[in-house]
Amino acid sequence: MKLATTLFFLVTGSTALISQTSYAEEGSMHRVGHGRDGLTFGLGLGGGDLGCSGDGCDDFTEAGSFNVFIGGMAAADLAVVFDAWWMVHSEDRLDVSQGIMTANVKYWPVNHLWLRGGLGVARAAYKYDGTFIDAEDHTEWVPAFAVGVGVEPIATDTLGLDIKLEYGTGFYSDGDTRIHSLALSLGLSFY
Repeated sequence: MKLATTLFFLVTGSTALISQTSYAEEGSMHRVGHGRDGLTFGLGLGGGDLGCSGDGCDDFTEAGSFNVFIGGMAAADLAVVFDAWWMVHSEDRLDVSQGIMTANVKYWPVNHLWLRGGLGVARAAYKYDGTFIDAEDHTEWVPAFAVGVGVEPIATDTLGLDIKLEYGTGFYSDGDTRIHSLALSLGLSFY
């Protein structure tokens, strides 16, 4: 939980600093003034925590994160996107992963700051490559959600450099077991 708290304060502090800088430069906290329209797509790479809670769970912790998205700008400050996000934890000969695919709304309340949230599906999997035994399994696709907040230290009409904090989970029917994805990522968005 220390990682999640640290990430929260890092993103919150960066957001406040960028928002104040934007306010000072422009004299007002108006909506995004960029001329973004049409197609948008991008990717992100980072790391974070892939956690498991519930019956028979061990906490996996450290995991790599990768996501890609594609969508369209509905307005200069609003996008509708399809996002595919994977997190993978590898330790010894065991790989544990969760993939989350969601339809999202991404909104810029002020310049350089966006919020996003969406619903979709998730699937968790594991793979063990042992000396004598190999095993792998995965869940069915289940309902899921993902949310995120991001700051754009660089933002133009055609490009955004994102520092983002994202959380997502699936609603698995196996008892009370839940897989949680939490990641801090660096991303590029094209408009």
